[in-house]
This record gives sequence, C-alpha cells and structure tokens, in this order.
Amino acid sequence: MTSMLLNSVVLVLQETLEAALLISMLLVISYQQLSRTGWLPVGLLTGVIFSLGYASQMAVVSEWFDYVGQEVVNAMLQVLIVALIVVCSWALFKSRRINALGDRSKRNLFSALFTFSAAGAVALAITREGPEVFLYLNGFLQTSEHFQPVMIGSSIGFGIGVSIGILFFYGLLNLPDGWRVKVPVFFLALFAGNMLSQAVLQLIQADWISSARALWDSSGWLPENSIAGQLLYALVGYEATPSSFQIIAYAIGVTLVVGSAITANRIAKNV
Repeated sequence: MTSMLLNSVVLVLQETLEAALLISMLLVISYQQLSRTGWLPVGLLTGVIFSLGYASQMAVVSEWFDYVGQEVVNAMLQVLIVALIVVCSWALFKSRRINALGDRSKRNLFSALFTFSAAGAVALAITREGPEVFLYLNGFLQTSEHFQPVMIGSSIGFGIGVSIGILFFYGLLNLPDGWRVKVPVFFLALFAGNMLSQAVLQLIQADWISSARALWDSSGWLPENSIAGQLLYALVGYEATPSSFQIIAYAIGVTLVVGSAITANRIAKNV
C-alpha cells in the first residue's frame, strides 16, 4: 500500500510540475505586463481535451514510425512548445516597446499574439504530460485493492506540483520592478532549453538520433529522482548524465528565447 502511494505521488508530481511552472512563468508575465489572463482557462481546457484524446489513442500512436510513435510525437510536441515560447517572448517585448511609443493598436495586436501563443503552449504542455497520468489512473479504476492509495497518492502529487507552481508565481510576482520581466523570461529560456533537450532524448530513444556518450555524471551528489532533482529538472532541465546532443539542443532553446526578446526590443526601437 505504501509503495503504491509513494509511486503515485512521484509519477503525478513529475507530470504536473513542468506544466505548473510553465503556467506560473507565463501567468506572471501576462498579469504584470499585459493585464490579460483569459488565455489560461482556454489553455487548460484545451490541454485536458487533447490529453484525453491522446491517451485514448496511445496504443495506435505507439505503433507509428515502426513502433516509436510515442517518442516521436512527444518530441514534436516539445518542439512546438519551444516555438510558442519563442513567439511569447518576441510578442511580449514587442508589445512593451510599442506601448512605450504610445501606439495602442499595435500593442493590442502583439498582446493578442502573446495570449494565443501562451494558451497554445499550456495546451501542448498538458497534452504532453497528461496522458501518462490518465493511463496510470485508468489502470487502477477496475481494481479496488490499490484504488484508494493510488488516488490519495495522485492527489498529493498533484497538490504538491500545483503548490510549487503557486509559490513560484508569487515569488516572481514580488520581484523588484527592474527584474519582473527579465527573470521570468530568463526562466522561460531555460524551460525552452529543457524542452529541446528532452525532445532530443526522445529521438535518441527512438533511434532517430545517434546516442552519444554522457558528458558528465552528477547523480552521486544530486540524483534525478530526488525532490531537488525533480524540481531542477522541471525548471531548468537538470539531468545527471546529459549527452552532447542534449547540451547543444539546450543551448539552442535558450538562445532562441533570449534572441527573440532582444530582436523584438531592438526592432521596436526603430518603429
């Protein structure tokens, strides 16, 4: 009973944490800079619907691409999430700069672009993380023996993940004025690097990318399955044994988000 409860806590926490942190970062930016949060319920609802659909077709999807369909689809979802985060970053800085110039119509246009991209990123993040939780819980719906500890453990894991996201949101919200945009965007850049690194790992597992030797092994002092390791994994993509391809993908993800913000800011200055 105890092992089932703990396994449920860990599994649901892992799947909840990334989405919770992404929502926190996007929400604090939207709340402070654009005064728009209507994208959140749209993203959540869409993500749950897509996630249920993905879970129901998991057996079919897994047979695609010579039985590596799940890995390939997950990698594609992660790449799309990164693309939407890049658009969010670009639209945010474009909107802020144009607002400083007093062009309200253009500001509204880029605010709407941010809203659409944020909702899409959240929906895809839930689509990526949700099916494993749904399939895991569905496996115990027919058995009364482990149902209670699994549901209790899953509720605890979900609650911890959401609580961390809320604490992260309020932590970012109470930063000094000069850091309220820079820090969330910096974490978004790290999150994007994490997504691309995970996408590469999925493609390595599918044999679409050649496996490479790990550059280092830090599992001795910070295991990935520890609470700190899981939090760092969700937030900045910590991995104890990363390959060179994953490090390159991580750097590309960070560069894309930071570069989009800098580019939007510089272009807007010339408007």
